[in-house]
Amino acid sequence: MSFAGIASSAGTTIPGIEQLVRHGSGSPGLAATIGTTPSAINSFVNGQASADIAFALGASSGELQELRRMIGREGAIGLIIGLACGIGNAGANKSQPGTRQVVDEPPAESAGAV
Repeated sequence: MSFAGIASSAGTTIPGIEQLVRHGSGSPGLAATIGTTPSAINSFVNGQASADIAFALGASSGELQELRRMIGREGAIGLIIGLACGIGNAGANKSQPGTRQVVDEPPAESAGAV
């Protein structure tokens, strides 16, 4: 996938992806997709977990901090890109006709059962 494809999936621009990969700096578009701030992305890449990124991953801040320690700077950049692409693609699928969404609902026979 090209930077253009990654940027489109992640809800940012090509320069935003280049900035993250080359300098570890989060862009406003990337941050908005994840639900955090550019400074939280910068901090995460530089070693400090944030509650916003932990929430996006469904983890605690402590769990994210341990993960960040284990994966290093390059892994943190990859995690941010993957997270943004996953969230961005999920949001895009909601608005595209013909895409299938799985929704947790009770089986029809138990709807209304007490």
